[in-house]
Amino acid sequence: MYATVLNLPVYVLLPTFIIFFNLVCIGLLLIVRKYHLKLSSDSKSGFFHENFSSAINMIFAFTISLVTISAWQSHSAISDSVGKEATALMNIYRTLEAYPPEIRDQGRQLLKDFVNELVVNEWPAMADGQASMKAYKTLLNFANLVQRYKPKDYAELAAQQEELRLLSTYRELRGYRVSNAKLIVDNTLLLVLGLAAMIYLLYQSLYDSERLRPHLVMYTGLTTSIGLVFFLILSINHPFAGSGAVGPEPLEMLLTHFWPISDLM
Repeated sequence: MYATVLNLPVYVLLPTFIIFFNLVCIGLLLIVRKYHLKLSSDSKSGFFHENFSSAINMIFAFTISLVTISAWQSHSAISDSVGKEATALMNIYRTLEAYPPEIRDQGRQLLKDFVNELVVNEWPAMADGQASMKAYKTLLNFANLVQRYKPKDYAELAAQQEELRLLSTYRELRGYRVSNAKLIVDNTLLLVLGLAAMIYLLYQSLYDSERLRPHLVMYTGLTTSIGLVFFLILSINHPFAGSGAVGPEPLEMLLTHFWPISDLM
């Protein structure tokens, strides 16, 4: 459900989210004004209100900044890992040059099938936190092909050792990607952050203002800004779903470079 919603076009999802967020927050403001739940503006309590407001502002700003930066860094790390995955596969492909033709050709075919499976089937499944078992078996077959070959000289032995090292590196990269096919900020933390935003906006709506229109304009600007930050968090919260999803472009470039498009059909 989460992935389905995030996969809507940005020009639909962003306005819908901001409008809904503003309607909720403006409703809160109107309720406060209707029941006259306003902070006193007398000089005796003004100093207390100012200090209390500063504390709430600082706590909320620190919390939402920390969550946003953490989510962005995690998303960027996963994106970088996909690029490293493609580089590792390219090195594995090139190391096959040192093998005899029968091993080299079979290995290249297995690699082609593996990368194609990643792009065509595994990547869409990542939005639901799933991985392709067919891709896993194909990579296992490739590893068995490399491991079972008995080198005839030191050059082939060195190539085999390098290939096994590259395979080990690639397995770690793919494992990192698969294990991170989930929400970066879990639902509990999102709920806490949402409640904190409501408390913060409730306090902002308590300020005494004789005229509704200026108060509403300033309040809407504040809620829109907070809504945009929440939208950013939600759009990158799942690395493989939504407008900010990490795509398989590095792997697609690998397919285009090493294998003709017609071979993939």
